[in-house]
Amino acid sequence: MKKILFAAVAAVTILLFGACGTAQKTTDANTGAPPQVQVADTVKVEPNSDVLSIKELIGVFADEANADKAMAKYGYKVKKNYEVFRVDKYDKMYYKNCRPAKIITDGKYEDYPRALRAGISSFVAVKGESMMLGVFNNNAYQNLVDQVKMNGFTLDMEGNEDIYTNGKYYIACNKNNRTVRIQKV
Repeated sequence: MKKILFAAVAAVTILLFGACGTAQKTTDANTGAPPQVQVADTVKVEPNSDVLSIKELIGVFADEANADKAMAKYGYKVKKNYEVFRVDKYDKMYYKNCRPAKIITDGKYEDYPRALRAGISSFVAVKGESMMLGVFNNNAYQNLVDQVKMNGFTLDMEGNEDIYTNGKYYIACNKNNRTVRIQKV
């Protein structure tokens, strides 16, 4: 009797689990055709006037000789040879509405620049093979991500940093740190 009961329970379980994995075709009720997949439209977004735009970041990264001029347009200050102690060293650190972090030793800072209360705070860290734009405001960060998408970059890899590409450049968007990093493919 126990064997029959056990066999019946096993059979019902197999049928239930098997039914969960069956493929079903869906059709449009009006036309009988398969439903159309909706592709997300690229939304036009106005770049934030207080922060370097993604288009300008790409231009500055492509020809770093234009960096000082582009940064001056937005009122960025610059520190050369800015090293975040035991993290990374940058050729130049541009910052706006920020103050540099506490100096630990000559040219070595405790952290990235710190935000001030007035205005939208941002920084641009320049390192030979990459450039990073950081903001301290969620809306400003989302504006940058929307600009990345608007400028023809497509999501290549999702993760801690969502990496977008246009075939020529990678742009890595890190939501936790609110940074956008660009480098060549």
